[in-house]
Amino acid sequence: MTRRQINLYSPRSRTPVSPRQTRSRPLLHRARLVIPITQPPIEDGAVVVADGRILDVGPFPLIRRQWPEASARDHDETALLPTLVNGHAHLDLSALAGQIHSKKGMAEWIRSLLAAREQLDEDDLQKARALARDSLRAFGTGIVGDITSSEIHPGGKFNEVVITQTFVEVFGLHCQSLEVAIDQLPPGTRKSLANNQENVSLAAHAPYTTSATLLRQVKEWGTARDKIVSIHAAESEEEILFLNSGRGPLRDLLEERGHEPDRWEVPGCGTITYLDRLGFLDSHTLCVHAVHVSEEELPMLQRSGAGVCLCPRSNLFIGHGLPPVQQLLEAHITCSIGTDSLASNTDLNLFEEMTVLMEKSSIHPDIVLTMATLNGARNLGMASQYGSLEKGKRWLAIRVAATDSEGIVAAGRQGALEWVS
Repeated sequence: MTRRQINLYSPRSRTPVSPRQTRSRPLLHRARLVIPITQPPIEDGAVVVADGRILDVGPFPLIRRQWPEASARDHDETALLPTLVNGHAHLDLSALAGQIHSKKGMAEWIRSLLAAREQLDEDDLQKARALARDSLRAFGTGIVGDITSSEIHPGGKFNEVVITQTFVEVFGLHCQSLEVAIDQLPPGTRKSLANNQENVSLAAHAPYTTSATLLRQVKEWGTARDKIVSIHAAESEEEILFLNSGRGPLRDLLEERGHEPDRWEVPGCGTITYLDRLGFLDSHTLCVHAVHVSEEELPMLQRSGAGVCLCPRSNLFIGHGLPPVQQLLEAHITCSIGTDSLASNTDLNLFEEMTVLMEKSSIHPDIVLTMATLNGARNLGMASQYGSLEKGKRWLAIRVAATDSEGIVAAGRQGALEWVS
């Protein structure tokens, strides 16, 4: 897919913000290439910043004339772009890095994960989580959508190392009450949900571990609070088989774990169809993975306005194959990118995910950069503040040792980047 096949850009005003509206002296950042995301890359570009906000973006000669009082910082032959947004991760699973080797499908991977996690104590988990956040930052990620069912950790504020949108995950194949599901969570997490803490929302784990009633109640909870809710959706063929027939490896796994799958009402359809019937899909829903989406289900996603987060390397690791990326983009579905966890990936480098989409799905570099920035912010409900270099948004940016979009991805894979203050 080429850049011309999808509209990456939106109109913007060229009227600069008056420096009198700022508390500190504006700083002009000049670079060989500025990647605003919402407009084409700007050769010899500039971004004016004050008090952590972007005041103007454009060609350096024009911006210099419009902001003569601004001090300047030259970033030479590099590219400036907004922080990357990792749309889906499980930082709690970071201590399992290198311990899970199964590529035999979803059920077998879950078995391996559960067995390995039982060997870890809380200290192991916390140390690995801290290292994971440092790793995200080292590869240019400043925002992450983190899935957890344990105690919530700080990370939702602008001055954090990595800004975190936390999705608290609930389970219950036969659970008929969200209140009961939340009661199973740690006390601090329950308190965060009860207090409607900013940057904390809910996630239903998956349609094969969450009852229809619980799915509806999770969505109702999010709607009432204007929050995005997340769900693992259409990740594996095993999931589709179980939803269609109630049979297969996932049924065996659920039976092993004492979840009595025979008591569950089989919907007899694919995941997206099932979620659509339940009213779960809307513009405040984030469907993670979407590997096994049928041609008939694409319009359901498109009409609902639901976002999709793709985790291609995790899908390949477990053996699911790749999602229908081109078809999702052609249907104008907002696709972001995530790494998933270190239990199903080798690192948390989002540039590696972009490379897979470029090489295996023929997605243009400009499009994968949009997916990893603005689309990520949109799918996490943060696009009013982050995701692009636009006037009025927060200044959270990196510089990469490259001078074109393809080079940015290649350099980012190697960690050839720095944070810009």
